[in-house]
Amino acid sequence: MRTRIGKGRAALLAALLGTGGWAAGQTAGTVATSQGPVQGVTKGAVTQYLGLPYAAPPTGPNRWRPPQAGPTWTAPRAADQLGSACAQVISALFAGPGEQVGDVKGQEDCLFLNVYVPQGRAGPLPVMVWIHGGAFVNGSGGAYDASELARREGVIVVTLNYRLGPLGFLALPELDAESTDGTSGNYGFMDQQAALRWVQANIAAFGGDRQNVTLFGESAGGYSICTHLASPGSAGLFQKAVIMSGLCGSPGNTVSASEAAQRNVAYAARLGCRKDTLACLRTLDPARLASIKVPGVRPLSNLVWAPVYGGEVLPRPLLETFQNGVFNKVPVVAGTTRDEGRLFVKVGVPEGRTMSLPLYWGAAGLLTGAPNVTRALREYPGRGEGTPALAFSNLFTDAVFACPAVNVAGALARFVPVYAYEFADPQAATEIPSPPDLPGMGSAHSAELVYLFRTRLPGLGNPAAFTPAQARLADAFAGSFGAFARTRQPGWTAYDAARGNVQVFTPSGNAPSTTFAQDHRCDFWNGLKLP
Repeated sequence: MRTRIGKGRAALLAALLGTGGWAAGQTAGTVATSQGPVQGVTKGAVTQYLGLPYAAPPTGPNRWRPPQAGPTWTAPRAADQLGSACAQVISALFAGPGEQVGDVKGQEDCLFLNVYVPQGRAGPLPVMVWIHGGAFVNGSGGAYDASELARREGVIVVTLNYRLGPLGFLALPELDAESTDGTSGNYGFMDQQAALRWVQANIAAFGGDRQNVTLFGESAGGYSICTHLASPGSAGLFQKAVIMSGLCGSPGNTVSASEAAQRNVAYAARLGCRKDTLACLRTLDPARLASIKVPGVRPLSNLVWAPVYGGEVLPRPLLETFQNGVFNKVPVVAGTTRDEGRLFVKVGVPEGRTMSLPLYWGAAGLLTGAPNVTRALREYPGRGEGTPALAFSNLFTDAVFACPAVNVAGALARFVPVYAYEFADPQAATEIPSPPDLPGMGSAHSAELVYLFRTRLPGLGNPAAFTPAQARLADAFAGSFGAFARTRQPGWTAYDAARGNVQVFTPSGNAPSTTFAQDHRCDFWNGLKLP
């Protein structure tokens, strides 16, 4: 069944999947890359090099293989159009004009990146590499026009695509047998590593400093940043990291390659591939692969398709890796938004409906597990928090984002400087209408992105709607990221687990708080054994 959605959210995919229009610009000079010369386009004070293939198309025999060497050419290649987004099923928040929920868009041939170079800046310039979110099933690098960030902060920004969903993260026993280290399931993450190697090989030609690379990403992108910190194969490919709402220690998101492989056997069977599984799966259309769900019951916060641990790519669970100090040791900025869970109320409840108490109770049980749900509901009573929707939002924010972020920050801070933050605009500029049983969207999950990039994400937010105070907040928030990329210092004191100091960004100013863990009831959550 196909579901139509309103025009406000209908435009979101145009931004988040890079299908929006781009203003005309002037052709720029050519840059010699290791694959061949490329010719970008200058728009205002920034030159864009769009749709650069950093690896071979992951099609045919390359499906479910590590990324292979990219194409080469001799004549200058026009780099003025975004490459295709990766194949994905359109969800309610990611449907563009004329598109419907459940449709599939994008292509399997999608391993492209984009480079944004500010003009008139003396180099070599710091480099920031953006890894997009979307639960590892949606999104694209081209969704984010990084021109303003590059111009304002004097940095080169690279955005990239990586394989999504089953094409990016399928683990199966048959694929384990093909793998050099006996594990499968991390193809999309290996794409990101290939893009970072491309940056190391080529960014100097664009005026960038290959020894001053900052990774930054939000949601699944933030989770990816944590994975790069933990992966031996990412060592030396970056010098700083920014984790935004990363779910790195969240319940339900620690899955071994062997566990994922076993549960994906049922997925392959649902596709009709019970014998000669790989040969069968490799004949299927990407749209069919992306459309079929993995059977089974999992924790509510589980990212069904995501990096898995247990091999050379990612040897151990993320939090365990950080606690043991066996990660790529670079300075880290890490943070969340004040009201992360409000977006998930919006996603989980049908348009125009309210969250009932029974729905809230069931959702709480799926998140916490049966042994914990009574205690969780006592801590977050459906009516006591205001409404069941607000109770669920607060519970989800604290259990899935805020408290895991504190735990990750504390583990990392034993070994490297960590700068913790919270984005807390109580009425963040957004184009997402609030459900009737929430007091607005607040600083919901992804609310900070329009403040960071300062370009419109249709259906999500528009900097033209900023109040003067919000414009100052955007300057401070994005400016801290730019300062971190340039100097390793975002402008506030490093996190001290004993103090619990978190820098809080609001329209009225930015100041440290030592009550973040108490505000989000982290003692309660750390006392539970979640799934």
